[in-house]
Amino acid sequence: MVPFWLFFIASLVFLALFPPTAPWSERFLTPLVAVGGGAYLLRRGSLGFGLGLLFFGLGDLFWAFADLRRLPRGLYLEFPYLIGYAAFTLALLRIPGRPPRLALALLPLGLLGLATAFQPELGIDRIYAVWEAALLLLLLPRLEALFVEGLDPRRALLGVGVLLFLVADMAYAYLEADGGYPTGHPLHLLWTLGYLFVALGVGLAERFPSPFLPQALALGGLFLTPTLIMLDPSPLGVRLLVLYGGLVGALGLLYALHLDWRRALERGRRWTRFLEALARLSPRVTQTLSPEGVLLQALEAARELMPEVVGLEVRSRRGLVGERASHSLPIPLNGDTAYLHLKAPPKEGVPPGFLGLLGERIRQVLKQVEWSALALTDPLTGLLNRRGLELELPKLVALARRYGTPVSVVMMDIDRFKWVNDTYGHPVGDEVLRRLGQIVKASVRREDLAVRYGGEEFLLFLYGADRQAAKEVVERIRSRFRTEKIPPIPYPLTLSAGIAGGEVPEGEAVVEEWILKADYALLRAKETGRDRVTLA
Repeated sequence: MVPFWLFFIASLVFLALFPPTAPWSERFLTPLVAVGGGAYLLRRGSLGFGLGLLFFGLGDLFWAFADLRRLPRGLYLEFPYLIGYAAFTLALLRIPGRPPRLALALLPLGLLGLATAFQPELGIDRIYAVWEAALLLLLLPRLEALFVEGLDPRRALLGVGVLLFLVADMAYAYLEADGGYPTGHPLHLLWTLGYLFVALGVGLAERFPSPFLPQALALGGLFLTPTLIMLDPSPLGVRLLVLYGGLVGALGLLYALHLDWRRALERGRRWTRFLEALARLSPRVTQTLSPEGVLLQALEAARELMPEVVGLEVRSRRGLVGERASHSLPIPLNGDTAYLHLKAPPKEGVPPGFLGLLGERIRQVLKQVEWSALALTDPLTGLLNRRGLELELPKLVALARRYGTPVSVVMMDIDRFKWVNDTYGHPVGDEVLRRLGQIVKASVRREDLAVRYGGEEFLLFLYGADRQAAKEVVERIRSRFRTEKIPPIPYPLTLSAGIAGGEVPEGEAVVEEWILKADYALLRAKETGRDRVTLA
């Protein structure tokens, strides 16, 4: 079977090569385009517009046959048109639209067409005049979507096709009221283009190599409309109607193109900001090595592209930043379960490739966090090691200086730990260190730094705590550590601590002095009997 798109191309070539005003061209070209387009749309599953085009074409063929055979005219010739109008109405009702604002500029066109319904010469054609005005009212919300939701080439071509069809029908009513439709009038070209654009917009536009081709066709048809009529000595009403419909439609489509270009430009800027935020996403942007800091940065990056995002969750890590919402999007994360939570469905849809890029970057940076944790933390206690301290301490000092917040330094040491190792063995000693590490991690906040400084010595940097507040924290740690039961040790475990600082640090050199003072205070606590906290 010959593809129908070849039929449409052949129709365009026919229009270009042969006189479009010839009577035989008017009688057969327009209905054949309508019948061919309707059959193609029915084959593609578009029942409404397919039946509409098919019956419009059959109605034109019936009229042409009746003229050739000089058959008496009657209501039987109108039934195909009535079915075509009903099918077009149902098809337009099924297309979602928007409350019209800018599209209301076409409303006077419907009023001009409706004016012919008061002409007594029209007869049954007055029904069509009212129906065409109703179809235009149905078309306006569908055209408004081109301004609000973006210029869909298929909908643009379909809308222009229906508009050309309505303009041609309204102009035909004016000619009938003015004394009859003259043979060879270029008005039938508007019908032909209208039928062709409806078929292309519903069935073929997605096959165009570029969206600019259907847009160019739609604009060309709208600008051709007033040109054809102005070249023909038509009545003033016909010229005014066709000129208004063609020019207003063309200007509206150009404005929709402008809005779509601006939206595309803004989408490009948002993509740029999103990619730049992804490039900055790194464990270095967080104060500590917690995955929550990485997820928070990823959440901010996602908001650059989708403002509706309110939360990001990686369930396998029990990590949630922001908040959960009723709308969520799954993020591919190599086996992990991750979701973006949205306060509302995205207005412009999910950008292609967005979730994949975000998921891959999160996976990479979380893996960096894991590697950094292995390199910068003590494997036995889970606290920072000395290398981790060197990396994280400058961030803590900078944060404290920026906000004028005090920092206290605590040096802790397990009492008689060497005797525990010598008596009960190193596995028991490791368990003692592990238990103390757990207590310390549970007792400090995210902003604090907890370090296994060496052997049984632990170093704490308490953000926002003066020396008295730091002492209260250490006393809680001592109390909990004393209650730990670690077989086969029969007696309570104790620790000693020294505290220094408690002021806003002026720099890292000052903090290093506080470490020495805290160490000296710890030494005094040991010398005065152990199991106590000493302030420097």
